[in-house]
Amino acid sequence: MNLSKEEKKFWQLHFRIEKLEAIPKEWTTFKRIDSEEDDDFFYFLSLRVASILEIHLKQTLVTDEGIKHISKFKDLEILYLKKHNKITKESIPYFNEMKSLQSLNITKTKITLTDLCKSLNNQNLKEVFISSEDSEDIVEKAFVLKERMPNCNVYLDTSFKTDVFGNPIKPIF
Repeated sequence: MNLSKEEKKFWQLHFRIEKLEAIPKEWTTFKRIDSEEDDDFFYFLSLRVASILEIHLKQTLVTDEGIKHISKFKDLEILYLKKHNKITKESIPYFNEMKSLQSLNITKTKITLTDLCKSLNNQNLKEVFISSEDSEDIVEKAFVLKERMPNCNVYLDTSFKTDVFGNPIKPIF
């Protein structure tokens, strides 16, 4: 099987890869900050890369459609999606499909604690980081999530489990 013209252009432009056999099928980490990666980028990446362990994205052009493509990567354990105002509750079903996902950071997205409370149900998640504009019923929502996903800690308005001094930050429940 060969690369289509569009795929070849993608791999040359983004990774300077010329041939199909040069594309690594398994990656450990993919990181981009303040960059132009978008839904099409992850579409083409997901066509040839089978597994990525960690994806760290901050302020890229990814939307819910890109999350659909990201959900195709096997073995994805860490997904960091900070400052993406076009990622909404429509992505939650894709998070639920990610069977290896252990850590999810969706701070400064359009996803709210209420959205998570209604539909997040990934039993493999160990931690979720979210910004909260919900000021009502935070404890009740956290309780619902903890009942549904007992091994998952939810952290509000932080992207880390420790503060700058290394002291642990407590999850909301």
